[in-house]
Amino acid sequence: MKVLVGLNKKDFSDYLNYANSFIIGLKEYSINYCEFSLEEIKKIREKYPKIELFISINKNIFNSDLDDLEEKLKKLDKLNIQGLLFYDLSILYLVQKNHLTIPLIWGQEHMTTNYNTCNYYYDKGCQYVYLASEITEEEIKEIKEHSKMKLISFLFGYPDVSFSRRKLITNYFLHHNTKKEKEFYTIGTEDSEKYFIKENPLGTRILYGNILNGVYPFVNLFNTLDYGIISEEFLEHEIFIKCLKVFHDLEMQKVDKDQAWEMIKDLTGSIDTVFYYRKTIYKVKDEK
Repeated sequence: MKVLVGLNKKDFSDYLNYANSFIIGLKEYSINYCEFSLEEIKKIREKYPKIELFISINKNIFNSDLDDLEEKLKKLDKLNIQGLLFYDLSILYLVQKNHLTIPLIWGQEHMTTNYNTCNYYYDKGCQYVYLASEITEEEIKEIKEHSKMKLISFLFGYPDVSFSRRKLITNYFLHHNTKKEKEFYTIGTEDSEKYFIKENPLGTRILYGNILNGVYPFVNLFNTLDYGIISEEFLEHEIFIKCLKVFHDLEMQKVDKDQAWEMIKDLTGSIDTVFYYRKTIYKVKDEK
């Protein structure tokens, strides 16, 4: 497994001591990664030719987007991109239509849960799958056993819960005749789990309010996953770099998993493994 960094800033220099693989968003086409224009991506490739660069294009695509997107995909295909994370199936169509060679990552969020569907998209030309955050460690191992897909999973940071094209925060404040004053807000009650809600020009995201401390699945799935995503979003940069170093040291076997777990816990306060060890699908009992 390699660490795949979802960064929060456009300067790569702070990360390079501990990572060589990065996922960024294409400007105006990505809902949850630091966005770069096509020109900026070209400059990154020129400045850092040896890094692995993955591009996220995971918004809903509309007819008005298709011509521009098709041209951008043709240009990305020439930039030695290691993988293209997509949500909308128009991406798969455009890549096939233009005979592009850029590796595809099927990333339809909550649908990437089983090996049968993975095998279907593998046969359609997708080399990677970005696994849903709701499946367990054992279910990931089962997918690996029965699929040829390369596997990517989210291992550290605030996990995405849902996305809506609606501008939910703007509409909320319009309804209450007040102004939106912050980039994101916290929702939930004192007795319930907290969530972040964040709006951008493409819509509104809701994220789980606890940091996923994925040290144990990082170790347990080290030979199962091809990449584990470590996300900086909502974290202080200095704290994130220290956490990234922990995962790097764990990968290099400079620390063991229990030491790394305690270090991440001390840095973030989190012991939450979210769904890696908690099933979310249960069989309904038989009724006579």
